[in-house]
Amino acid sequence: MIIFTKDATPFRSDNEILMYNNLDSIPNLKETTYILHSDKFSSDDVIQWSPVIRNKLVVVTDKEPKLNKKAKDMCVVDDNLKGKSKDDAFVLVRALLNWDNRDRVKELYREQPTQLLLWFLKENVDDIGVWRRIAKVLYTLPDEYIKASLIYGIKPSRARVKWPKKKGKSKERPEIFRSTDQHWQVILENSITVANKVRDSGDIPKGMKRTKQKVMSWL
Repeated sequence: MIIFTKDATPFRSDNEILMYNNLDSIPNLKETTYILHSDKFSSDDVIQWSPVIRNKLVVVTDKEPKLNKKAKDMCVVDDNLKGKSKDDAFVLVRALLNWDNRDRVKELYREQPTQLLLWFLKENVDDIGVWRRIAKVLYTLPDEYIKASLIYGIKPSRARVKWPKKKGKSKERPEIFRSTDQHWQVILENSITVANKVRDSGDIPKGMKRTKQKVMSWL
């Protein structure tokens, strides 16, 4: 079976072969999923390779394929390719979390709201090292630093991306933050140093632990 999709995550398996641009492995192993990243897999390619495929060939593309009737009958086009997707941020989140080729993630990375990316990542990344690096550069260094931290600091996995849980009522802003600071919750949640300062002030938001955390210094 040939499947066109924008995201290969639901089709991935323990036995898989990843390819980029060209189909450089014959997809004839029964227990193997072949994943090809290409925008140029045509009707002729579908017709040529369909009889050979023993399991799945997943073609990852950003564009809905233009296929003739014969090719359409021999493959499946995922719903996420039918019509223009506006969820570019979620596509980037999937790449950050799942793709082994980090240079390809860098190519995909476009200007996205940092808060939106962190909102997704907080639900999916539990590596404290990643969050320490983010806390050190967030709002203090140019955007290139947070971008590099996300692209090269996150270890990719095959886990399905989880959507963030809806938050309850908003917390009251501790007095150490300015009234104009719109990002105080992100800073508070991701910076141990800032969180400890809030604890020292005694103005602790509801739901926040009162015990101070140990700050580990960088070597």
